[in-house]
Amino acid sequence: MSEKDQLILDGLFRDLAEVVSSSKASLIALRCLSDAIDRLECGPDEMLDQIDTATEVILNSRPRMFPLDNQIPLFRMQLRESGVGGDVNEIKMTAKNILSELSVQLKEDLENLKSNGPQFVEDGDIIIIHSVEEAVETLIPEAKKQGKNFEVLILKQDIAKTRQVIKTMNREGITYRVIPEYDLVHYFDEATKLFIGAQAITSDDKVVADSGTSNIVSECHIHKLPIYLFALTLEFSGKGADEQNIYLKKEPESDGGLDFTMLSHSHDIVRLDLVDHIITEKGEIPLDQVLSHVPVQSE
Repeated sequence: MSEKDQLILDGLFRDLAEVVSSSKASLIALRCLSDAIDRLECGPDEMLDQIDTATEVILNSRPRMFPLDNQIPLFRMQLRESGVGGDVNEIKMTAKNILSELSVQLKEDLENLKSNGPQFVEDGDIIIIHSVEEAVETLIPEAKKQGKNFEVLILKQDIAKTRQVIKTMNREGITYRVIPEYDLVHYFDEATKLFIGAQAITSDDKVVADSGTSNIVSECHIHKLPIYLFALTLEFSGKGADEQNIYLKKEPESDGGLDFTMLSHSHDIVRLDLVDHIITEKGEIPLDQVLSHVPVQSE
């Protein structure tokens, strides 16, 4: 695949992550990969080469996309260990079955995370959120279904993200207020906790998260507000933060006769020790045990 094609795919991944959690984006990517394999028309040797090329592009995405970045090596390993080859239809069927099993496992992990999450929501809570992530898509709605009485404080940043958060709150009948992120300092006398998600939790004790997360976490930490990180262990990375391929966007802008280039990174990096609680599909995990749960170790 050409560099131009890689850039296009990277952009699609980033656009997708703007409106859904990284887990849901990974499920969509697995389904698309399965469909692409099904449509391939070539010989068996070329088929395996094409699959290797496609999965390598995914692994080179900017930024790395979890849980997918852990699932693709598992897919490649299982396909290789299956010993399949020589028959195109057999290769397709084996590859699609492995991808289906990975999708089923991810959905089960999400269900377990959804089951574990609501216990951290209490009556009277005012929970700060700012982007589309697992806590927004599943945990908070599940807590509402369980009859818990709480409110959500949405920090407005990028309008695409904020719009999706508001749509979810409206759909689930959850009480919320929307404020600019910079106005948060005026709400620490009533907010009770911060919920965040992760693109990845890295081997050097960092959290790769949606842009804007670092400032919010720092401010909540200063005000001693409990910070809850909800993530799947499939989002634990065997690589460090500097290997996560965080994308630097450069856009020409013009305002009032001034022309300039706006620089912005696709994701933030947050120190893990600023987080008070890590909640996964396996329950709460101590900060010092994160590395023991990494599903795919870096080579």
